[in-house]
Amino acid sequence: MDLSDVERMVVDWERNAEEKARRYQEMSRQVSQVSITGSAADGAVQVTVGANGVPSDVAMTPKVRQLEPERIAAAVMEAMHDAQSQYPQRLAEIMAQTVGDDSTTRHLLAEAQANFPLPQEKTQEPARGQQRPPDDPDDFSNSSFLDRDR
Repeated sequence: MDLSDVERMVVDWERNAEEKARRYQEMSRQVSQVSITGSAADGAVQVTVGANGVPSDVAMTPKVRQLEPERIAAAVMEAMHDAQSQYPQRLAEIMAQTVGDDSTTRHLLAEAQANFPLPQEKTQEPARGQQRPPDDPDDFSNSSFLDRDR
């Protein structure tokens, strides 16, 4: 490797670093403009959050008059969580369009998913006559609880 090869490598590295910095700046700009709205109580309550997950707007429709105060409060929290839980997906879309997949974006996405997890699905008890899925740890229908691994 001669000096011209080293110079070319340095120039390429600088150009790549500048391009990567530009893409990260664009990602940052787009992320700062994120606005996501979630809803609850059949649309009676909507909460909009920004990129930091902090609510920027709360709106209620006339349907809210039919709700008890406790349900309204719960609906606000549900709508906020709904909006926040959409943030990791939106962040992933922005990163894919701007900087692509690298260790930094994977870390940022993992942090967003930890801070704004998807809502837990509400589990329903099976109707009479239905069996629970076989992987249900509370299903002792086919064995004694004494036979279960601990």
